[in-house]
Amino acid sequence: MSHSNAPHSHPICPTCQSDLTGKEYPEYFAQSGSTLEDDDIGGWSDDIDKLVTFTRAVCDALHALPCARDHIMELDDTPRHLAALGWELVKEIERRASGLYIAGQIWQRRAEGKED
Repeated sequence: MSHSNAPHSHPICPTCQSDLTGKEYPEYFAQSGSTLEDDDIGGWSDDIDKLVTFTRAVCDALHALPCARDHIMELDDTPRHLAALGWELVKEIERRASGLYIAGQIWQRRAEGKED
């Protein structure tokens, strides 16, 4: 639900949050839609939902491995790689949650009539 005519609406990278105005918009990991704008609360939320689903799948895979929870360092590399992937997913969820929070602040300032 972006508001393209507002001064804060511009496409941004969901990971580093840099302004992509006038640049080719890249595909990115766990992309839910096309472009993601800084005030697109729905887009940020959809991306986070997708990342949470992926993280849940990694956790389920780890849980399904025999004895993985008790002996993760003694098994082959698969459990360790899945665990590392899980932590990377968590870090990306935190970055995207930050973007969602910023989008909420933009809309709050708009509602209060305090646009920059």
